[in-house]
Amino acid sequence: MYRNEIVVNADRSAVLGVFTNPFFFSGIVGHIGILRIKDEKKGDYVTPEFLTSPQDDYQVAYVFGTPESYHASLGYLRGPEISAGEVKYSGATFDGKFEFEIHFFLTPLDDNKTRVSISVNATYKTSTLARIFGRSEFDLATHIVEGHIIPFFKFYFKPSEEIEVNKIEVASEEGDANKVIAKFKEVVPKLESGFVKISGTNLECLAVVIGRDIKRVTCLAGNDLKTGSEALSLLLLYNGELKMKAYQIQLEDLIEKIEV
Repeated sequence: MYRNEIVVNADRSAVLGVFTNPFFFSGIVGHIGILRIKDEKKGDYVTPEFLTSPQDDYQVAYVFGTPESYHASLGYLRGPEISAGEVKYSGATFDGKFEFEIHFFLTPLDDNKTRVSISVNATYKTSTLARIFGRSEFDLATHIVEGHIIPFFKFYFKPSEEIEVNKIEVASEEGDANKVIAKFKEVVPKLESGFVKISGTNLECLAVVIGRDIKRVTCLAGNDLKTGSEALSLLLLYNGELKMKAYQIQLEDLIEKIEV
């Protein structure tokens, strides 16, 4: 197993937003192209424009080498799996010649910084990858982190900037939690695709809506990260003042922007 760590000049929620987005993750790693996504309702993999109920399960192309000499294999990617302070992805090629698992551990530091500890297990049984990365799986894991992830945060990560997509603010509310939550429940069934941001004292929540249904909820309460039903319960039971903004987006436009 290869291990490394970096300190990122951003708060944990900003860094978490990068690692919990599979399109961001695959783009940063550089050797993974998401082709299709598992749809829970359809029971099959579909391209993004046909999604109704996405799961964290993807058919991907793994690409290794240089533009002059490269090797591509079809496979799968799964994740993000999120637990307290940790994000995990795993995947493999369908021919069984390459597989990997990567863990990101996020620790908030003073001065708006986050320590990101990374551990990678990567194995391959192919002479092509051996020629590219050396004789050991350690070389491939090193390349994923030092050749892609660290340079991304060093040169390209700008937490103060958001990706420009065609988003339209469709609702906003602030005040007592009951009032804001009522507005939240009213807005969700009207969103074909979009997201809702809700914040309060020591609380940041993001709900992703696709097809007028909540598909993912993440809440950061102090140092405690909650997802899914736990995050939704935390939000619904919050006692205090809240602020909410809801946005309608074009899903195809978002995918286009983050795959560039």
